[in-house]
Amino acid sequence: MNQAGTILEVREDESIRRHQIANRLTDVERRLMTYLARNPTLVACVGNIGSGKSSLVKMLAYSSGMNALFELPDEGFEDHIIQNPSLFPLLATAKNSAKRTLGRYYGAINQFIDCQSRDAPESHALQAARRSLENAALDIQHSYLDLRKMQLQAMPHLSASTCIDGSPLADRFAFCEVLHRDMDVPYLTAEALQVIDARLESEFKPLVRPGLLVLLKSPVEGLLRNIRERRREEEQAQLADIPEGLTRLVRALNVRYDEFVGHLRATGWYTGPVLEIDVSKIDFVSNVRHLIAVYEGIEQLLVPGDFRH
Repeated sequence: MNQAGTILEVREDESIRRHQIANRLTDVERRLMTYLARNPTLVACVGNIGSGKSSLVKMLAYSSGMNALFELPDEGFEDHIIQNPSLFPLLATAKNSAKRTLGRYYGAINQFIDCQSRDAPESHALQAARRSLENAALDIQHSYLDLRKMQLQAMPHLSASTCIDGSPLADRFAFCEVLHRDMDVPYLTAEALQVIDARLESEFKPLVRPGLLVLLKSPVEGLLRNIRERRREEEQAQLADIPEGLTRLVRALNVRYDEFVGHLRATGWYTGPVLEIDVSKIDFVSNVRHLIAVYEGIEQLLVPGDFRH
């Protein structure tokens, strides 16, 4: 049953014996598949960069028969839409636009940090770099809001349920908070934040809200390790290490995601159930017992008890 306000932390059931794993996994997958096919639900996966959102969305979709929508065009993480393939070109165009904008945004951050290290605070070069960064910070938010809006507008036209990588709520109450309040200077200005809030109010309030929010968490070092290993082009510096700007962002975001659910509750944007996964303890990618725990947590928060029997 949809347990409004419930926050459930995923924990491994250590009592599962090896010979029980296959039945336990396929049983929960079957129940989720049946319920989610009959009860269209939006499951939103949010968390810091490198926390495994895309991996969870892909595994959940192909295990439970859900549609899957991703925020970046990455090989192996293409959108999965059960019906209505006409949506693919539209969503692909929006994702490619977001990816290009993200690359320019990371470039503006690194240029600004480089100028900080060598130019006087009031120098023309540093001021120009800061203006470029402020413009890029607003551009990336607009680009992602455009994509999120298109994905949520597509929801009524999709069969069954859908899991989605990212959320406009995470963009606003994690990323925007960091860019406006937590950097050495505001990357996102107060005026830009007002523009984003206005878009959320006018464009997103009428759209579909999640029936379940899955929040992935991890210590910073684990996130940075995952970012290094996956080697996305826009996340790598010329020396094959993580750019300083991205490292700063990941560290600041982790604090904001600790406060994320509280912000949603306080603003009224989301009051439904939350499944929390500490990916430093729950390795759902390579540990089947952990994957079972994630799926059973989703089931506990979404599926009525009488449906499970």
